[in-house]
Amino acid sequence: MHLRYVSKFPFIAAVMGAAASVSLGACGGAGPVDDVAAGEAQELTTEGAEALTCPASVPVIDMRKSLIVTKETDPNILAEFPLGFVLQRLLTSVGSSQDPEVFYKRWWDTQNASSNAAFTDADAIHCDDETDSNGNPTLNGYPYTCPRNEGALARTDPLNPTLNSPFNPEGPNFMEPVALVNRFDLAPKEGGSHCGEYRIIYAKKSSSVVDRNFIIFEAQLPNPHPECGVAACLPVAEFWANLSDPNMTATQRQNALEGFYFYGRPELPGFEPVIKAAHFMAGTGQIRTNQFMASSGGFQPWVLREFKLELDNDSSPRLFVKPVTVKENPFPGLFNASFASDPRGAAFQSSFLDALDGLVPSGSDENDISLRTLPNQGLFNSGESIMDPGNPPHPNNNNYRARMQGNTAFAANIDAALGPILASRSLPPGMVTADNAADRATTQSCAGCHELSSRDDENVGGVHVWPAHAPTTAPGTFVHVNEDGEISDPLRWTFLPHRAQVLTSFIEAKACAAACSSEAASAASFAASADEVLLDGAEQVPTLGGSTTH
Repeated sequence: MHLRYVSKFPFIAAVMGAAASVSLGACGGAGPVDDVAAGEAQELTTEGAEALTCPASVPVIDMRKSLIVTKETDPNILAEFPLGFVLQRLLTSVGSSQDPEVFYKRWWDTQNASSNAAFTDADAIHCDDETDSNGNPTLNGYPYTCPRNEGALARTDPLNPTLNSPFNPEGPNFMEPVALVNRFDLAPKEGGSHCGEYRIIYAKKSSSVVDRNFIIFEAQLPNPHPECGVAACLPVAEFWANLSDPNMTATQRQNALEGFYFYGRPELPGFEPVIKAAHFMAGTGQIRTNQFMASSGGFQPWVLREFKLELDNDSSPRLFVKPVTVKENPFPGLFNASFASDPRGAAFQSSFLDALDGLVPSGSDENDISLRTLPNQGLFNSGESIMDPGNPPHPNNNNYRARMQGNTAFAANIDAALGPILASRSLPPGMVTADNAADRATTQSCAGCHELSSRDDENVGGVHVWPAHAPTTAPGTFVHVNEDGEISDPLRWTFLPHRAQVLTSFIEAKACAAACSSEAASAASFAASADEVLLDGAEQVPTLGGSTTH
């Protein structure tokens, strides 16, 4: 078996436990999902309905307890999430006997070209496994920087094998846990396949300004009762909200979070622990990286990349980390006139007109800007999101407005398509232009959200202004959580308040509702069926929080 790139066209208070039990009971019982699937969903009983407390009592959300827990505020909690333990849990979940450090190094060997690889066996994955007709490395048919300086992380120092281990706190390549992140807002608004994403961020501890690397494990948590739709996710929402309870001690929060991520929780019957390999595979969550390591060979563009886990069971269970496209990051060249003669360029420039409805939302909340209505995303997504304005700028950096300059026909088509959208939003003609639309698309890319769109408060047309990183406050620019667990201003003042409102509103609405009658279960199950089989690159579904921006 030769793995290559595949392009696809990816102790809480007792009252809380009682509430969670009622919530699941309302959705057809708290037994395993197989039991539910085997029979009809149960009707909501009168007793169950009466047991619900209305209106729902939701703690005042402390964003640094219920939405993001970091090394800055809770170092003792973060210390319980070492990378080696997480990797071992992933391997154990599929019955693999692989060594966690070798598994990690093979992952970073994907940043090396095959001619200078650390691993040369048939199953090794390298960044030049896919090339164009001229032999240039590509991913999904678009240029892919290869090799990358981060490929050095695949190698072992022969004189001191433990020196550059990612698990050695004294070594230069130690990866330290700096944040746990609740992305309940990413649960699908319709259907019931999952209950959002739950993340762990690691940072290269010994970093300097030119030696930084971040990993984000972004697990998608399956809904054990998909026949009940997203209403069955209420126990998860309540779990996170109750971490803000002022009566909960730091030790209790630590135990709760360790259970949630690694072992499961008694107040969450049927829900799996977050850290399982299956939660990072095709159609589920992902692992993303933010890479800007220099080397003796010089600097390279700052890039953000995305990976999936893949399981090989040919002889014995083995996990691989495979590079995939970066979602909602169309290749920048697709905006350029030079791509119009390429079938992908013409297809993108036509499809982008359908993305405008999401890019120009009603109201003034920047969290509502989204690229999720862009059709055929799997065809257009690049293998990396590049932040390198440079002088001159990198030709493939994610400044979509700059890439569109000179493409007058495309810009004119965007302006024409914006007319009826603006009218439907009661905005005057021309209040959002083609350039604004390209800027809004940039905000949704990894490089845009992290840096390109966040240098200043950027007017992106209409009544929307994209929030800036404040250069005088940590973590400054480019990252939303830095090596010390400090968070960015856009995260603190824009993204987290929005996620808090989504969490609170969901609990208030769902805790008082008859969540799952037989008729509703049948309809919800039908709606969920397509959602559950989403593959890498498939069309995005609407989420509770709208945008997927960091």
